[in-house]
Order: sequence, then structure tokens, then C-alpha cells
Amino acid sequence: MPKKLKLTSRLADDYTIIGIACHLKYYRITLSLNRQLHFCFKRDDDLVIGDKEDQRAYSFFICRNYDERRNYFLVSNHHPDGKLIPSEKGVDYFLIVDDTLPAEQKKNIISGIQSVKNILSAFEIPQAKVKNLDVIFEEIELHGMKE
Repeated sequence: MPKKLKLTSRLADDYTIIGIACHLKYYRITLSLNRQLHFCFKRDDDLVIGDKEDQRAYSFFICRNYDERRNYFLVSNHHPDGKLIPSEKGVDYFLIVDDTLPAEQKKNIISGIQSVKNILSAFEIPQAKVKNLDVIFEEIELHGMKE
């Protein structure tokens, strides 16, 4: 009897996700985060999720921190046909870090985001709470390889 192999992805273990609720347009939030937290977010091609029949494009920004060897991604949660992460309806943007941040640094980033005018809240999103997170992380990885 042939054995079945099951493929699992471990990408999600190395990411930190922070949800941001606000009423700011993408250019205002990136400018505010760049000023407040000294990020260098730049607009990149939209993050496309889904197959050919049901593709959705989400605004995508990237900040590469070569000193820390980390990348910071700011991704919109909005598309006319649905949310990137439907379980997080109150989140407008996700700040995704391609590393597990130390608790103190994570706390500083969240408090820095919350201090920006017109941002309603910022909070860490536990990865176990979000379904199909591996698909999003794989798309981000592929998106980063296009450069």
C-alpha cells in the first residue's frame, strides 16, 4: 500500500502580524508610519491573491530594514469583492514582519502606531486565529522574489 505524504508549510512561524484599524487612505498611513516609527515604506505592486477566476489585488507596501535583516509589509485588508482576512473585519491594514519580534520591540511598534493621529487601534493578531495564513505568506514571499 503506498504511503501518503502530507506537505505542511512552516512559513507562519516566522512572522508577526499587527492589525491596524483606521480611516486613513494608504498614502496617509504610510507617511504617518514612516514619520512616527522611522520606517521607509514604499508602494509596490499590489498583492494578488486567488486563482485566475477569483483574483483580488490588495495594496502592498514594503520597508526593508537591512540592519535588522527584516522586512516590514503593510497590506490593505480591503477589496470590493472581500477582505484579505475575512475573520478580521475591523482591520483596515496589516503590518506583517517577516520575523518573530521580541516582546519589547513589538510593544514599542504597537504603541507607536497607536500614537498616530486618526489610527483607532493597533494590536497583535495571533496566527492561530487566522485561517489560510500560509497562502498569504507564500504570496508575500513570491512577491518579494520578483525584484
